[in-house]
Amino acid sequence: MKILYIILAVSIISGCASSGARIPTISHEEAAAFEKSSYVPTSTDNTSETIYNQPDNKKEGCQLPITAEQLQRRNFKQYWDGECKNGYAYGLGRDISVSDTHHLEEITIYDDSGKSLNQPFIFYDFVNNFVAYGFNGGSDRDFKRIDLLERYDIVNNELGVTHTLKREDRNRNVLQISSSPLSLKKYYGNSSNGVGFVFFDQSALPLKHEDTAFTVEIKNSKGIPGGVAIVKYNNGQVRHIKIDSSGQKSLVQIPQSYITHILSKYQEIQNAIPEMNRYIEFAKRTEREYMHLACNGTHEIEGLDNKTATKICNWRNELQPMYLAAIERSKKQMEQQLQAVEKAENERMLKEKIAQQQAAIEQQQRQQAWSEINNSLNNLSNSLQNSAMQTQQMMQSMPVYQPYQPAPISSSGRINCITTGPVTSCR
Repeated sequence: MKILYIILAVSIISGCASSGARIPTISHEEAAAFEKSSYVPTSTDNTSETIYNQPDNKKEGCQLPITAEQLQRRNFKQYWDGECKNGYAYGLGRDISVSDTHHLEEITIYDDSGKSLNQPFIFYDFVNNFVAYGFNGGSDRDFKRIDLLERYDIVNNELGVTHTLKREDRNRNVLQISSSPLSLKKYYGNSSNGVGFVFFDQSALPLKHEDTAFTVEIKNSKGIPGGVAIVKYNNGQVRHIKIDSSGQKSLVQIPQSYITHILSKYQEIQNAIPEMNRYIEFAKRTEREYMHLACNGTHEIEGLDNKTATKICNWRNELQPMYLAAIERSKKQMEQQLQAVEKAENERMLKEKIAQQQAAIEQQQRQQAWSEINNSLNNLSNSLQNSAMQTQQMMQSMPVYQPYQPAPISSSGRINCITTGPVTSCR
């Protein structure tokens, strides 16, 4: 929950904003347009008529549910190792269906009318390598079915394991969580009325700074994404994306009201997990109790060979070597990914350190340049001040200018001249 609150915060990655383009905020109606256009009304669940078949190993009436498709398989046989009552299979037991092309088994509990509502089930497909633990909800429960599908896929002699936990209600609304014991990735889905909200979380993986940690998408009934999406990166940055009808993507800011709507879809999944786990544990407990009966070394099913009858007891042991190899392979892949992330992170931190050092050097150079300019200006100012003082001192040392004053003329109006040698003076 804490992770999603961080993811769905209304924020825009700074790298996008730095391009100078303004990121538009879309309206709630625009954000919800794809969801609205993808809406498909879903009718309430209409259960088809159940087909029954008499088990090959029972002489008394002991009808078991079966599908029409299985009845058409070559050399089809069906067995029931439980009790019979009122012409139907009854109580705890195992339904075994085999042919030349398939091998299905189901542990469940039937009532006296041959129905298994409000009961756990464990379903095995030994040809396609999967087992499903589940519970069939009756009319008094608000869900139709809860199940956990464990799939074991073998490709090139390597085993892959997928666990899918699912809850379906009577309106066909489905909550789903997919994961694997060999991976730290998780997928969450919430679909109803033809619209699916998909949450993909790989935040627990070793990730590089710029790797995607969490993604939110909205898909229609065909699995095509549209409307809006949210991406959170390992560096904490978040992008809101709008997807148009042609699949073109553009950066936007989703309104908080629609983010709250998306968050409610995720929270609905989280709220259902305790209930789903409780019913799955009930089914696993039923399996353990049945295995105590069927795998004690003395349990036999009339008409069925021992290898087929005990397949349920040892099929996991047959996969064990491949499973252990898959775990080791997963560990090595995780270690390699961790090393790659550490290397990338060290390189990123080194680049950041170099950039910081260069910035510090440039800052120091700028400061030094300004210091030199300031010193030059100070020197020039001091020089000008000294020059002004010298000029002022020189001016002060010069004699004061006296304007010429002509000698006054005597009152008699006569000029007397006296000659002494070569000099004549007149006054």
